[in-house]
Formats: sequence, structure tokens, C-alpha cells
Amino acid sequence: ETYRIADNNSLMIERYVENTMNFINTNAVDYAICKMASDNNVKVDEDTLACSDLIQFLFRGIIRNADSDEKLNVYIPSIRMRQLLYDYLNYRNFNNYPNLKIDDGYEIIEYIEEVDIPKEQKMIDLIEVISALHKKTNYYKKITDNVIDDIYEEIKNNIEDIKQYYDQLMLEVESSLYMRPSYYLLARNISNVYKVIINASNNLEKWYKDINELKSIRVSIIHNNLSLEHFINNKIISWDNSKIGIPVYDLVKLYKNTYNEYDWVELINIYEDNFLLREEEKVLLNILISIPNKINFTSIEIDNVIKINEELNYIKLTNNFILNKDFTYTKNEENKE
Repeated sequence: ETYRIADNNSLMIERYVENTMNFINTNAVDYAICKMASDNNVKVDEDTLACSDLIQFLFRGIIRNADSDEKLNVYIPSIRMRQLLYDYLNYRNFNNYPNLKIDDGYEIIEYIEEVDIPKEQKMIDLIEVISALHKKTNYYKKITDNVIDDIYEEIKNNIEDIKQYYDQLMLEVESSLYMRPSYYLLARNISNVYKVIINASNNLEKWYKDINELKSIRVSIIHNNLSLEHFINNKIISWDNSKIGIPVYDLVKLYKNTYNEYDWVELINIYEDNFLLREEEKVLLNILISIPNKINFTSIEIDNVIKINEELNYIKLTNNFILNKDFTYTKNEENKE
């Protein structure tokens, strides 16, 4: 394996960003800087400076991949630096995570015993908590070509990959002498699949054109692995994949995994009661959730039929959700700020 040690500056971090990054710096302020500041009656807050460097490290190392489902692991060996990150969340009045105690150099995370509540209420609570996280940690980042281009290219490549997948699948379907049931079901409904692929591609081009006219995009701390299993007694656990990113990415994976279990129109209404989505964020959410999924065929034909039917149902329910929430593409002049 190859390991790189990069200086703690934005250029080096962006150049050598990897799937696994280690923040090994404890960020003690240089003695010469402290002395110069002291000689000029300037007080240096070492903790604030260290926390700022850590947040910038996470931001620089991750924001360019904010649209990706790929995991990025960040190891922070310093207990002091991890504690500063928790302190930052507390400072922003977000404390919906397990209590952490440091004892003799060891971190002890509070054990939480789950209370049995209806899953519908639990999902509503999760939406309220994640919207609070986004509200309390969001800020505006000046748009640069690289940031927007990377987001655009990642989504465009995903759409093209999905289209090529279904093109190849349909060649196989059409070359079959006798269509098996799963192929027949797909052939009867393939126009619906291509329709959403084309719509996603067209909306992406419009989004890319219009977002380049904006001066900033909104980012926040995102959990990046939301599920009901990671939400216990109003506290979010499993923060391993958390990062700085566009808030709607927290909603995309959660939606894809639960689209047919809950009323997502109501859930987004609850989310927006606390944290209103900007127009370009709604469009981005529309694009990301409308991209069809690949079908993992098996040797069991009845399972293949079920999987295709589930994907067709996903497309139908997602189209209904987008129309009901009015997440169709509209250009909003008010967001040009």
C-alpha cells in the first residue's frame, strides 16, 4: 500500500484526498507565533484554532466528493481533537449524539437502550433531528468551478452508467428467443425507465447551467449514513462517515431505502418546517432520487421478477413524490445571491 503525508494546507489536502484520511495533527500553536502574539498583547485561543483547522481538513478533503455514495473514513487519533469536534457541535446547540466521557485517556461512549416506539414516529423524530443538524451547522461556500464541475461530472457519469447498463440489458432481452418472465416484465415497462433517465439528464444540465450563476452553495455537517438503525432515543449514532457536504445528500440514501414505507411528502414538509430547502437543493434532490437503480439478477427467476417490480414501483412512487412536492425543475431568481 502507498501512504502519503500531506502538509496541513488546502492545496495538499485537495491534491492527495483519499478514501481514508488520518488527521494526526494535535495542532499546538508554534511557540514563535505565541510569543509574537503575547508581545503584542494578542491572546491566541489554541483550541479554537485547532478546531478550525480540523473542520477545514474535513471540508477540503470531502466537499469535492459530496455527491458520491463512496465512503470516506477519517481517523482522528487525538482525543483532544475529537473532543474539540464534539464541543463544536455542542456550541452549535446540537447534542443529539451519545454522551462521551474521557477517563484515563480512554473514550467511553454512553450506552443507549432503545425505547420501543412506532417506527413512523421514530422516522419523524429522525427527520426533525437531522434538519436541526443541518440548520445549526450550515454555512455558505463560495462557488468555484472545480466544486460544481466535480458534482456535475459525478452525477453525469452515474446517469450515463445507468443508461449503458439498461442498454446492454435490453440487448440481451431482445436477443432472447423466448423471454423469461422477468425480461418480459422489463421489456413491457422499459419506456418508463428511459423516461426518468432522460429527465434526470435534462434536469442535471439545467441545474448545472443555473447553479453557475449563483455566488454560493450551502453546506453543513451531514451524517452521510442515515437509517433508523442509527437513531436511538432521539440520538444519532455511527458518525464514522460524517462529513461536510450539501444537506440533501443525507435525505437521498434515507429516501432510497424507505421510499415505500413512509409518507415522504409529509416527511419533507416536517424537514422544511425547520430547514427550508433552496430551489437548487430541491432540484438536486429530484435528480439524485430519480436515477433508477441497477437490478441484481439471480438464478431464481421469481426473485428477478420481484426485483424488477420493486424497481418499477420505485420509479412510480418517486415520480408521484416529485410531482406532489413540486420538485419539478423551475428556475428561481431569488437564489442568485
